Amino acid sequence: MRNEAFGPEERTPKAWLDWTTERQSLASDPARSAWVSANAGSGKTHVLTQRVIRLLLSGCRPSAILCLTYTKAAASEMSNRIFERLAEWATLDDAALEKRIETIEGTRPSLAKIEEARRLFAKALETPGGLKIQTIHAFSEALLHQFPLEANVAGHFSVLDDRAAAVLLSDARRALLTATAAEDEGELADAFATVLDLADDTGLEKLLEAIVANRAAIQAFLDNAAVKGGREKHLRAALGLASGETAASVMAGAWPLAGLNGAALQRYIELALSLGGVKPGEIAEGLKAAREAADAEERFAGLLGVFFNGGGKPKADSAFFNKAMLAQAPELAPLIEEARKHITTCADRLSIVRMYEATRAALILAERLNRDYEDLKKRRSQLDFEDLINRTAALLSRSDVGAWVHYKLDQGIDHILIDEAQDTSPAQWTIIQALAADFFAGETARANERTIFAVGDEKQSIYSFQGARPERFSRESIQTERRVRAGSKYFSPIRLQLSFRSTVDVLSAVDTVFANPGNAKGLSARSEAIVHASNRIGHPGAVDIWDIIAPEPVSSEEDWTAPFDATPERAPVNILARRIAAVLEDWIGKETVIEKGARRPMRPGDVIVLVRKRDAFVNALTRALKRRGNIPVAGADRLVLTNHIAIQDLLALGRFVLLPEDDLSLAALLKSPLVDLGEDDVFELAARRAEGESLWRRLQQLGAEESSRYHRVVRMLAGYGELARNLLPHDFYARVLGANGGRRAFLARLGSEVSDILDEFLTFALDHERSGLPGLQAFVSTLEIEAPTVKREQDKERDEVRVMTVHAAKGLEAPVVFLVDGGGEAFVRQQVSDLRFLEKPQADGSMLGVPVWRAPGSASNSLIAADNERLKRLAEEEYRRLLYVGMTRAADRLIVCGYRGQRQNLDTWHAMVQGTLAHDPKGRATPMVFSAGGEEWTGHAWREARVPVAVPVREDSESKPPATASSLPRALFTPLPPQRRLPRPLAPSGTSVAIDDPEQETIVGSALFAAQTAPKFSMLRGAILHRLLQVLPTIDGAERRDAAERYLSRAVPRWPDTERQALSRAVIEVLEHPDLQPLFGEQSRAEVSVMGTLKLGSQEFAVSGRLDRLAVAGDTVTIADYKTNRQVPASVAEIPTVYRRQLAIYRELLRPLYPGKQFRCVLIFTEGPAVWVLPDPMLDGSLEELATK
Repeated sequence: MRNEAFGPEERTPKAWLDWTTERQSLASDPARSAWVSANAGSGKTHVLTQRVIRLLLSGCRPSAILCLTYTKAAASEMSNRIFERLAEWATLDDAALEKRIETIEGTRPSLAKIEEARRLFAKALETPGGLKIQTIHAFSEALLHQFPLEANVAGHFSVLDDRAAAVLLSDARRALLTATAAEDEGELADAFATVLDLADDTGLEKLLEAIVANRAAIQAFLDNAAVKGGREKHLRAALGLASGETAASVMAGAWPLAGLNGAALQRYIELALSLGGVKPGEIAEGLKAAREAADAEERFAGLLGVFFNGGGKPKADSAFFNKAMLAQAPELAPLIEEARKHITTCADRLSIVRMYEATRAALILAERLNRDYEDLKKRRSQLDFEDLINRTAALLSRSDVGAWVHYKLDQGIDHILIDEAQDTSPAQWTIIQALAADFFAGETARANERTIFAVGDEKQSIYSFQGARPERFSRESIQTERRVRAGSKYFSPIRLQLSFRSTVDVLSAVDTVFANPGNAKGLSARSEAIVHASNRIGHPGAVDIWDIIAPEPVSSEEDWTAPFDATPERAPVNILARRIAAVLEDWIGKETVIEKGARRPMRPGDVIVLVRKRDAFVNALTRALKRRGNIPVAGADRLVLTNHIAIQDLLALGRFVLLPEDDLSLAALLKSPLVDLGEDDVFELAARRAEGESLWRRLQQLGAEESSRYHRVVRMLAGYGELARNLLPHDFYARVLGANGGRRAFLARLGSEVSDILDEFLTFALDHERSGLPGLQAFVSTLEIEAPTVKREQDKERDEVRVMTVHAAKGLEAPVVFLVDGGGEAFVRQQVSDLRFLEKPQADGSMLGVPVWRAPGSASNSLIAADNERLKRLAEEEYRRLLYVGMTRAADRLIVCGYRGQRQNLDTWHAMVQGTLAHDPKGRATPMVFSAGGEEWTGHAWREARVPVAVPVREDSESKPPATASSLPRALFTPLPPQRRLPRPLAPSGTSVAIDDPEQETIVGSALFAAQTAPKFSMLRGAILHRLLQVLPTIDGAERRDAAERYLSRAVPRWPDTERQALSRAVIEVLEHPDLQPLFGEQSRAEVSVMGTLKLGSQEFAVSGRLDRLAVAGDTVTIADYKTNRQVPASVAEIPTVYRRQLAIYRELLRPLYPGKQFRCVLIFTEGPAVWVLPDPMLDGSLEELATK
């Protein structure tokens, strides 16, 4: 009996492996639909790849398979795996291929299946459409191109990249702001004025940014509102407001007070003034003022002061009563409570009404912004990435054309496979549901086998900011199973828990941490236990938990010489960075890791450092690694381009050449690697200027003399100015970084990782030239405003320590992982945008996102408070999923460490891990003192008891530690050998020219020009004769003469008959010559092209030519060359030298191709015909003569 949720009953390594193999085989069964929940490292990509191959083996058309991946990299990796497997099958022998197929399918294949498997590689390549392994965006783009009319898009549309979309959105925002001044845009102008009243310019800018970021969700709400009574009515209903409920009506309804009115109110005022003292007395005066106020708004403001404190919270009972008052009138206490609740409710309703009014204005702006953006895209026939998903979903859901599209698609897609299903957004699920809607119902369900397959892990759903909802993974599984079983098809929910990545130590730590119910909240929709098993039984592993680093007391003495933005050396981030760098210096090249079943020394590429967000720690660690033995480090995986110091230097250069009087830019430029002046040099220039004198003017004065050390700098900067005036921005910076040595200077100071940054900078410059305003000023301004983010691929092959966020590390693994906790909270309320979306359940069970804009500084309300709790819960759940993803990236060793601020947060990654593992009842965690770099610190070491297994040590070139700056290879400093010149070209028919002439690039000349007849006629006659000698040997001998005459009558109709007959006779005589019959036999070929390298003396020559005839019979190779000269040599000795050399060269080229064979070189003069066989000594002598010329 097997337990699907928790694995085999017998928990032995063999039982786990057998159970996993069985589950993988079931998941890849092409005859059933399957929903696979795969733990980290359990081989989901292997299962997905195996299913595609089994589908192909079952006879499925490659074009009928649609595999949707989350990223392009995943699609590429899967395609490569499949084609590598199929390509291997194409070359295996029958026995080996039979074994491979039997391993996959579990049964012995037939000979027909073996032959079909061998053809799969070619079939997958040649099938129109081929295997569709792509992202859902790529699939949507292809579908919209296929059905542009039905989707109402331009047939030739293009897809906007992020930068182009940002430019269009900027244009749309500009159009929006311009339109508010138009006289016929009253509603828009009023909305704009409302927003400005509620928020200043900064608030307006933030609102527009939020609208841009959430435009698709806002448009979805507006589209939904259009069919439900309009924007205002739909928004009111969503917020729970009545149709006539306004701010005025809410404030008017606050009086009279519930409970505390009439005689009760008068009784309270009298008692408070007589017995209450200060606080009750103030409240009584406030109530009197409210009773006497004529204006509802004024009265409501007074009541808020009565019942609420300065922080906006309801006042406590002690503010309303003292003991004497309660003794006199205890019946007033519940009335005060009722009145306080009444005012609290009114204040909440007023806040919601005002939020409605603010949101209404914001939606008017959003609607106009969306419309302008859509118009801009339509004019350019462009779609953005959100359009691809939304328009595809709409196309497949349309009642009028959806059936037609489905009919066409049904001819092409039979199997849908979804990778990383837990990260699929609701809009993407809509597309998948629509594609599979008819798979298991109707005629298409009975026509052929159709399946849907999904693999994912809701514990690894960490992309909520991209719309992913982890609960959808389980919900879609249930719905898919219902549809499949309703169609009487096979469906299997499958769980894969055996990890092929991590050691027992790492996985037991993961299981123990998440066995705590508090830590496991949000990992699984079904709240199932987290269970892992490791296939690496006996392999050494380790989990270390370093104690969190707290900040030291701040010294009252300030170092005024330190940069204002510098992080102190004793700051927690710097301390942790130094510890990690010191540990890695001790480990790299000395500690070992296990790869492919063998030990090898650790390399920098074996280490990943994971952080939650990119903060000061990333830069601190990069610096520490470079200082500590120059350990290679890849740098940040994502970077704002303008934040990098190299780009700031290049921008300073641009600003200087635009305005040389810009002293700050020039000072920055002088200290940059481009100029490389020191701090003292810049101080000398700046401090000794006359009043009002610019830094550039001072520099010119000091650099006027050639002997001045500033002369070089002045000439360089003046040259840059000249370049900037004459070149486009991209060409200018390319020249600075290239020919002028700028890239070399940056690499020398900042290291190799700056190269990618400079490339991205030049790419941005090139893109700007294509789409932006011309000129250097426009480029500099655009770059500073847009501040594009650079995504850098972290390639393990580069053998560098990788520092990245957990989000970026999804799908990666490493033998050694440092999980760094920055001590921050999972949810920070202040970081929530003022424009948010309240979730409202709909009748169909879906959730509608209701946009609300809470103006800056406005009062909160019950809707906002409830949404804050929802967002907090979701953020904390994803925070815990991030911890799971981070811990499971480690294969051999996991180190959990971190730092914190002055205030300790008890719900951090570090607290969850240490708080659970350090108190393990089995005693697997022991206190430990760690040390490296002369420093010691405390923590815990987590170790599982294990029986060691022997692991072989791999001794090869790959296992050697990388060279550091102190042990660079000797070859690095050895001068390169002189560059080898390419062989000079040599034409065999032109070897009469001296070959040792250095000015002569090609040896030319032709023996045809020695003929006595006119060159043109002679060349044409020779070409026709060669053509006839090429074709006629393939024709029966009795028909050759007629064929020759027919050809000549068409080719040269104006020649005299005597000339045509003479040429025909000469050809036939050659073909019928008794000594030449073997030359025209079945083992011969005509017009054979040859090419190669020939060494003559000390030089090499590239030779290419064409043999008129080549015959290979037995151990003899015959080379024949036709000559059409009218004058025929009387003997071999009279044959022209150029002909002898030509055949000698051909013989030398062919000798390596026919080792051990004799060569027979024949010259055939067609006039006669005369046949001369050139002896080998003559040919050898011709080569010697050629070499000495």
